[in-house]
Amino acid sequence: MHKIIAGLGAVAAVLCGCSSADTSSAEEAAQRFEAAVADGGGPACALLAPRARDGLGPVGCGTGSPVATLPHAPVGSIVVWGDEAQARSTSDTLFLHDFPDGWRVTGAGCRPRNQQVYDCAVGGR
Repeated sequence: MHKIIAGLGAVAAVLCGCSSADTSSAEEAAQRFEAAVADGGGPACALLAPRARDGLGPVGCGTGSPVATLPHAPVGSIVVWGDEAQARSTSDTLFLHDFPDGWRVTGAGCRPRNQQVYDCAVGGR
């Protein structure tokens, strides 16, 4: 498991003045990822941030990949702070980053360990 520290994300979201375009773009990326996981996981790898994809090791996105076993459900809420976002569904928490080519998932299959640290099945470094 990898860890993500969520920290003061909700507070930062209130203070950042993020536009609704930022939120909708991040939400669309999270929804695409969840849909790709539901379709078997392979297409979801294209939506991972490079570091998260590299963290899959030799298994990569092939058979037996942790991406294929991720929980999936429609995104219910999203919080954006600057170029970072957290998307939650009933079965998963995703973390995303806004790269020059768009939003990518940096952590998936994340479960809270306490109020600030998440353990993620994919990514999360």
